[in-house]
Amino acid sequence: MSTVKDRLELSEAILALIEKKRIEARDESLGASIERVVIESQFQELEHEILENPGAIEPWLVRRRRED
Repeated sequence: MSTVKDRLELSEAILALIEKKRIEARDESLGASIERVVIESQFQELEHEILENPGAIEPWLVRRRRED
């Protein structure tokens, strides 16, 4: 099973590849949908991790609203 760190590194590599292809293609919108999914999934994963084990920040936690 992959760790949070591994998944973050994979997401970073995917986003870097998208950016590289955008520059090559001179198309700023290239891969925008994939980029949105990658970023949203990372936010969801981090949110889940924090809510599962908030530690000292628990009194300040507020769920973020999802725009669907």
